[in-house]
Amino acid sequence: MADKLEAKTFLTRIIKWTASAYLLVGAVFVLNIYLMRFIDHAQTWLIYLVIFFALAKTAYFTTITLRQVNSSIKQCHSFDKLLWVFGMLILLVILSFAADFNCLSAVDKGSLKGLETTLDGGLFENLFSYFYFSIVTFASVGYGDIVPVSAPAKILVILEICQSFILIVFGLSNINNIHVMTESHKEMNGE
Repeated sequence: MADKLEAKTFLTRIIKWTASAYLLVGAVFVLNIYLMRFIDHAQTWLIYLVIFFALAKTAYFTTITLRQVNSSIKQCHSFDKLLWVFGMLILLVILSFAADFNCLSAVDKGSLKGLETTLDGGLFENLFSYFYFSIVTFASVGYGDIVPVSAPAKILVILEICQSFILIVFGLSNINNIHVMTESHKEMNGE
C-alpha cells in the first residue's frame, strides 16, 4: 500500500513539474495553427521567430525542467519510475520539435525536402509527418526521406539532436544515481 502511495505521489510530482513545459508546447502549437490562417507567410521575420522560440524552449527545458526532474529523481527509489520520467521527457521533446517543424514549414514550405506530397494532405497527416520526422531526428537515425534544406530547418535539427544528446546523457547519469539510491534505501529499511 505504501509503495502505491509513493508511486502515485512521485508521478503526481513529475507531472506537476513538467506540466508547464507540456502546456507551453501545446499553447505554441495551438497558437501556430490559429495564427497561420491570418499571417502573411511571405514575411521573413517569422522564420527567425520560430528559431528564437525553439532556442528559448531548448534553454528552458535544459535548465529548468531537467533541474526539477533531477531533484525529484533524488527522492525516487525505483527504476520503473525513472523510465516513466524519461518517457515523458522524450515525448515532450519530440512533440515540441514536431510543433517547431510544423511552424517552420508553414512559414517556409521548402524548408524540409520530402514533405512536398504530404503537405497537401489534412492536418493530421501533416502533423504525423512532422512527428515522424521529429522521432527520426531525436533518435539520430536520419533515414533521408525527409531532409532539412534551409538553414533554419538545419538549425532546428541541430537543436533537437543536441537536446536528445543532453537528455540521453542526463538519463544515463541518473541510472547510476538511482541504483545507488535504491541500494542505500534498501539498507536503511533493512531489506
